[in-house]
Amino acid sequence: MTGGDVLRIQRPEGELLNVLEDLGALAWRRYGSRIAQTWNGREFVDVPGGLPWVAFRFAQEDDATMKRLDAAVSSYEGHERWLLIAHIRDSLPGTNWEICLERTGLLKRQAANVNLPVWQYLERVDPGYLDLAYEDFNGLTAHVKACLDLHKT
Repeated sequence: MTGGDVLRIQRPEGELLNVLEDLGALAWRRYGSRIAQTWNGREFVDVPGGLPWVAFRFAQEDDATMKRLDAAVSSYEGHERWLLIAHIRDSLPGTNWEICLERTGLLKRQAANVNLPVWQYLERVDPGYLDLAYEDFNGLTAHVKACLDLHKT
């Protein structure tokens, strides 16, 4: 699969994956949705999703590309700090990567401690934070695209 063979993600929270696809073909990709659907006992209803994140694996990964990407993510100066994290697949080829908030693990643990989904926990302790996080994620996406000098639309 090459970048041209892959459908572009239309939702803003997936745009960073489109940027990464322009950098090199992705073998696998996922992203956190801003809006999720949940069953309320009668029907599916929209609820806020979780925190913004993307996960991916390059079809052909090279160290130079990963160093450029890590430098781009770590040099972003937005509202939040973002991380590029490797998930080594012991029995399978390739590395899965995730770009997420530095505080993701902490926020998930805090929400779990009070038995709430992350979005509901954040609405209680920091109303409006999810909107801010997604706005910052959009800024990160633009920053990564500029750092990698990818001018495709």
